[in-house]
Amino acid sequence: MSRSIARMLHGVVNVLTAPQGPARRAMTLSRLAERLEAAQTHQIETRHGPIKALTLRGPHLAAAAVGFADEEPELLSWIDGFEAGSILWDVGAATGLFAIYAARRGIKVMAFEPKGTSFGVLVEHLALNGVGDRVFPVCVAFSDKTRTTHLQLHQLAAGSGGNSIDGQPNQFGEHAYVFNQGVLAYRMDDFASAFGLPHPDHLKIDVDGVEGLILRGAPGILKSVRSVLIEVEGDNAAEAASRIEPPLKVAGLVEDMAVRSAGSGRNRLYRRA
Repeated sequence: MSRSIARMLHGVVNVLTAPQGPARRAMTLSRLAERLEAAQTHQIETRHGPIKALTLRGPHLAAAAVGFADEEPELLSWIDGFEAGSILWDVGAATGLFAIYAARRGIKVMAFEPKGTSFGVLVEHLALNGVGDRVFPVCVAFSDKTRTTHLQLHQLAAGSGGNSIDGQPNQFGEHAYVFNQGVLAYRMDDFASAFGLPHPDHLKIDVDGVEGLILRGAPGILKSVRSVLIEVEGDNAAEAASRIEPPLKVAGLVEDMAVRSAGSGRNRLYRRA
């Protein structure tokens, strides 16, 4: 229904602007887009203050913003339990809504998002919400090797998922991609070492299928973190015992089983034993 209405409105706009010359029509459409975006900036009310989201930048972003409080309550509860001043690495930060929530909570965040369209909106969201001093955005990918490679984009829209890296299928075994975007990929330990960064206290990983590769490239960081929250779906859920759990067990992290059945059911939480 929403697509049908959108097509109808698009047709009306085309008819109304048809008498204008090309340059004037382009200006009219641009100003219409500006007005729509200003009117539709969505404000998410949270216990730590409001978060503003540019919901016209993509349907997945719009859904994430409108359903923010209810979509992954276990993730919000996890962040609420951090000590003030803790460091969170948000791996697969998308357009930054959870990173901003953590910043509102008093957490220092490094937000990693390799997808170009999502990263651009992430930066805009940080500026819009005034948290650029608390969230440090980085447009790199993580994997089990440090190298240049390609990120396969399932969709171009900001905030959309289903992407993968280096030819790997996503968590649902899908290989259908619309664009191969060049990216820098790091082992997480290599990234921290190369730039002299303190290890995070908490680690969130939501990368649509290559979580296991990332964990294999982070033995040093995993030994020092207090907790790790990982989104586990599809093939990753079926193969968690071999893909996800071994690096965590070696690092002394144990799953909090109460979280697996709470909220969205997509996230698994591992804590220091």
